[in-house]
Amino acid sequence: MGLFDIDTESQQPQAGGLFGGLPATATTASVVVKPLPGTSLALIPAPYQPHGEDALSDQERQDLEACKAGVDNLRNAFWIAGKSFETMSTAQLHREENPNFAEWVWINWEISESQLYRLMDEWRVGEALANLGHKPLESHVREMTELRRQTSDKVAITVYDTIARCVPRITGAVVKEVVDNLGFLSKDADAAEIGRRVRGLLNPPEQQDDDTEKGDDVPDISSLGKDSPNGESERKPSNSKADPLATKDIERLQNALVALQEAAKKVNKAAVRRAVEAQPDVAAPLIQEIGSTLQQIDRAVAVRLPKQE
Repeated sequence: MGLFDIDTESQQPQAGGLFGGLPATATTASVVVKPLPGTSLALIPAPYQPHGEDALSDQERQDLEACKAGVDNLRNAFWIAGKSFETMSTAQLHREENPNFAEWVWINWEISESQLYRLMDEWRVGEALANLGHKPLESHVREMTELRRQTSDKVAITVYDTIARCVPRITGAVVKEVVDNLGFLSKDADAAEIGRRVRGLLNPPEQQDDDTEKGDDVPDISSLGKDSPNGESERKPSNSKADPLATKDIERLQNALVALQEAAKKVNKAAVRRAVEAQPDVAAPLIQEIGSTLQQIDRAVAVRLPKQE
């Protein structure tokens, strides 16, 4: 696990600090509880140039406290800590307490210089994945460091998002295996193409469930076409015995198309964004399941079609 990873099942509320939880708040209906400084990415000031070299201004002191809180209270959201560190470093908000930023961070949070700059390097990827509904661990993003250096943050985001949609539970080992299998990638690698390659690595055709290939009146074609796993090399005209089954398959395709067309009318980006903003914990799994189902359909229809004359 990474420094900012957290085991949600074993975590217990503690009193403040880097490894502590948030202070308890009253639940009285008449009390409006405002977010604590640093507990929301929107409350962390964006990195800016120093306003001066002397004492901090009132605004700088507020920014400093917000960034400190971002590190103290949100250990599991490493991207918030990373943004906080970059803002404090870039604006030199630490200059009153200690001009040496790395030393100041170590004294306050016992975070090494290498860990510090890694967090500052990773926060943009973490933020983008969080906006997509994921909750990535720092150790997961760390496994994509070399991939990001070779290509871009966009490619890394695509790789993680694709993995998350293809597997029931994403782990650092899965991310590492996928990145290793992708091998060296050029700087101008296309994110969409890399996403397709990742899906191919995680869902190779030969590993599909036999029940989905042979069950429900679907013929076993494993013995057809010795040169091809799907029997395409020695295709023969269908005989009369296959006609009823072919008719049933056509009906399946027609029904699937109608269902997808109806779904497309009801789902759009605006609706998805509203759902994520209103209930992210509910919307994110639904979005992932929809994506996984669409990928399953995409794999099912990925067959060689006859040439149109």
